Amino acid sequence: MLKHWRLLLLLIMVVAGILAIGLKPQYNGVQIVYVSELSPAKGVLQQGMVITHVNGQKIMSVDEWNDLLKDYSGNITLTLNKMDYDFFINETVGIDVIDIDKLNLDFGLDIKGGTRILMKPVENSSADMIDQIISTLQTRANIYGLREIKFLSVSGIGGEHYVQIEASGLGRDIVENLLSKQGHFEAKLTKPVFLKDGKGVFDLGANKYDVEYFEDGSVKIGDITIEMNDSFTLDDIDFQLLNTTSETELMFIGTAYRGEDIELVYNDAQHSGIMPRGNFFEFYFGVLVSEAGAERFAKITTGIPSQLDFNSGDYYLKDSKILLYLDGQIVSDLRIASTLGGKVYTTPQITGSRETREDALSEKMSLQTILRSGALPVSLETVSVGVISPTLGKGFVVSALYAAGLAALVVLIITFIRYKKLRIVIPLVLIGLSEVIIILGIAANNDWFIWGTVLVLNFAIISAAWWKKYEIDPIAWVGALLIPMLGMLSWTIDLPAIGGIIAAIGVGVDNMIVIADETLATKTESKIMYTIKDKIKRAFFIIFGSASTTIAAMVPLMMIGVGIVRGFAITTVIGVLVGILITRPAYAKIVEMTSKRDK
Repeated sequence: MLKHWRLLLLLIMVVAGILAIGLKPQYNGVQIVYVSELSPAKGVLQQGMVITHVNGQKIMSVDEWNDLLKDYSGNITLTLNKMDYDFFINETVGIDVIDIDKLNLDFGLDIKGGTRILMKPVENSSADMIDQIISTLQTRANIYGLREIKFLSVSGIGGEHYVQIEASGLGRDIVENLLSKQGHFEAKLTKPVFLKDGKGVFDLGANKYDVEYFEDGSVKIGDITIEMNDSFTLDDIDFQLLNTTSETELMFIGTAYRGEDIELVYNDAQHSGIMPRGNFFEFYFGVLVSEAGAERFAKITTGIPSQLDFNSGDYYLKDSKILLYLDGQIVSDLRIASTLGGKVYTTPQITGSRETREDALSEKMSLQTILRSGALPVSLETVSVGVISPTLGKGFVVSALYAAGLAALVVLIITFIRYKKLRIVIPLVLIGLSEVIIILGIAANNDWFIWGTVLVLNFAIISAAWWKKYEIDPIAWVGALLIPMLGMLSWTIDLPAIGGIIAAIGVGVDNMIVIADETLATKTESKIMYTIKDKIKRAFFIIFGSASTTIAAMVPLMMIGVGIVRGFAITTVIGVLVGILITRPAYAKIVEMTSKRDK
């Protein structure tokens, strides 16, 4: 068996592909993709949970879910993870679901369907503003790593402008925490002013303003008289008086940084990370702000005395903090080290905490994404959420199998007419099928253990064949080691990817016909007497030339990064590599064995 090591490698790859595609725990039920604001389950059920029973009745598909809950009202019991959740439905259940994936393949929106969200600007917006909103949202999606997401501009009957989002498995948390946020960022500093006999000094860099507190609660700063919560501007810095309840201390808050001051959001390990803190996980990341913003920070913190923290032993600015706001909500509340008082500070740090590492990572990524993409011109509100049916229909897989079977039959008939040998024709069809299995296996998710095992087995087989002094070429080593390593990757199987598979299989059939023609050529046809190995080498010279030009054409498309083009290019390149390194050498071995047997 080791003598035919190429066929053994092919067999191992096919088995690995089947396991990578289908080796997945099977669950019954439907998966939650969205819980609306109006749902009684809001805050209880979350995206990703699996509903197995409704009122004790087993749910197997989205159709069963929709039929059962159509126009439903009253008490309802949903079972998730063998736990019952009771709700009362008045108007709508407000839960959108999709069928659970039975395979480890990540199918695209055009195959398995997904979520459609309609969002409306809270203010009147023009078509140009909608385009700007879509551009910012697309930037956020790309930075966050969202795949299979589309943004469309939609106009209503009355001329209103909307943003329509279509995505596969897009959850409520992404909509609310990433896409709906306007992203208006501000960093404000609290600035205490200490009074003696109702008077004090408001230090603002090189400028100093006299402060006087009156019994009626009003405060005079220089020539300006203000009341509690009044806003004012000094040295081009916006301030607000927070309280006038103390005769010894007044508290102001000034804006140091805004969204336009952010020049860089750090994501490297030195400036960004997550660490456990007791029962929580704390995340942090730094930002680089403009010189103008840093100068405002220096002015606001001027003149604030330092104070010892007995718990940590460090000195901080007394009664002063930096408050980071996003869309008016505080996302970080940090004390300021005394060494930073009056200094130009360009690298503030944003921190926060969540109960789990996954939640902390998600929140950190959302904040970084929003800050890097910039603010939307206006904020958005969700108008409606719906589930998209697969555009290819539920019978896509069955139809694809029928089409593949018909194509295989046509290829079998034509090649049999040409070669009149089933020992040549049947392997050609089976090898083409094996390429599909291996390509899909490489694209599958959560298969690193399978392909890691294949890598070890391939290395052992090649090493043993080399030890036994069987013919081993460098291409064999590359194929045996490279393909399993590619198997640890994954990508979305959508229409462009399917087009790439078809292209790869078409090239493969052509190449195998070249191998068969060169190897089985008669003396009259070839005119020169070659050995079988020589003929196979001639065939592979043609094959490698064709593969090289195909890969060279696809690589630039992969670098472009456009979803449709990129998916096609990746799948085509992977298919070509599988063909020239694994399947076509195996087919050449079969043809060689058949030719020797016929002599």
